[in-house]
Amino acid sequence: MKTNNNFFLISGCITLILVCAVIVAGCTSSATPAKSDSLATVSTTVIPVATVQTPVQTTATTVATSTQVPKTTASLSNGVTITYPSDWEKKETSETSLRDYGRTTTNIANFFSPDITSERNIIAQPNVDKSKYTTLSIDVDPTPVKDFEDYFNRVTLALGTNYKSFSITKHNYQMVISKTDTFPGYKSYQMDFDTGNMRGSYIFTNVDGTIYTFAFKNPSPYSEEVHEMWDSIKIIPKVSTQKQR
Repeated sequence: MKTNNNFFLISGCITLILVCAVIVAGCTSSATPAKSDSLATVSTTVIPVATVQTPVQTTATTVATSTQVPKTTASLSNGVTITYPSDWEKKETSETSLRDYGRTTTNIANFFSPDITSERNIIAQPNVDKSKYTTLSIDVDPTPVKDFEDYFNRVTLALGTNYKSFSITKHNYQMVISKTDTFPGYKSYQMDFDTGNMRGSYIFTNVDGTIYTFAFKNPSPYSEEVHEMWDSIKIIPKVSTQKQR
């Protein structure tokens, strides 16, 4: 009987110990968080970005083009015919004097363009010439010439002497004037040059020993018209060598 009582007493103590152990374990588990919980959870929120497509605007470059000006043909003295824009002013003369190229010649006509617009002025840059218009002077040398090459060399030297600043920008020794389907044209020399404040494009044409000079000043703003004008020049002198024509 005493043995049974001891058995029950021991069993009760063991049970009490186990219950206390479970309770302590439970308390310890609540106080110590798991390792995985110690790391802060970063929640990545994807914010949608609205993409705005801006239409590409194509800028068209507008090139100012002048209205086509009608042309007029003038028949001048000494057998010269030239076509020029009708808005240019023409003055026929017969004045003889010393020219900047060192020859005493007879001026038979002068042409003056309209005032140069700001658009033409911009296109012509760089340009040393600040003149308000483009001009053409047509001169005829009354003294017959035998050596055209020597003549051209002399007028070139004279221009260099008359202007403190003188720079040749272009030579054309292959130029011809008054070319037609049946005539090869007259031999001509073209010289483009700049001085300190003037731009020139002079054409010297040998017509059976008589020299015609077509002196364009400030040609750049009206370069297209200038080219068309010299291309239109026809010369039929009163006395002409039939072999050449």
